[in-house]
Amino acid sequence: MCNKKEKENQILSNKKIFTLIGMMGTGKSKFGRLVANNLAYKFYDVDTLIESDQKSTIKTIFQEKGESFFRKIEKNTIKNLIANVTTKEEKSILSLGGGAFDDQETRDRLLSNTYVIWLNTPVDILVKRVGNGSKRPMLKGDVNASINDLLSKRIRYYSTCHYQLNTHDLSENQILHKILTKISNKKSN
Repeated sequence: MCNKKEKENQILSNKKIFTLIGMMGTGKSKFGRLVANNLAYKFYDVDTLIESDQKSTIKTIFQEKGESFFRKIEKNTIKNLIANVTTKEEKSILSLGGGAFDDQETRDRLLSNTYVIWLNTPVDILVKRVGNGSKRPMLKGDVNASINDLLSKRIRYYSTCHYQLNTHDLSENQILHKILTKISNKKSN
């Protein structure tokens, strides 16, 4: 019987794909791109893939076709992306939109096929980063209240991740270093 650390190392040692999850404004895309560049991994931002495929912004998709339409596309995009990078045995960093991990099938797929890292950032910092939320279709009315409401619904899903990185008192360099160290430890196993 192995302890929690040994079990985490077993999971980590089998993964070539790393997924960053968390609320909007945590820096998933930014850190995903930086980590991928540092390690010479491929980087995939799911929202960017959707916008390219749909030839539309996420906000416009939400406005014109609704959240359920967007979530179906998001789920399919992630499913196809995981299949593609797994088949190629491609070392990859994935960045997901804040609500993608809510879907049970998507969550199971990511937890089984990737190493999931939750960038956990306090609400007050998220509010500062997203500003008035005009580019964020999930934010309506009071930004602080909206983010708190979303986080309270999503935290139970986020907490199923393989690794939680609390970012609140870390600099950008420290966050990057912690992610790189976690992934590098995997490569030495």
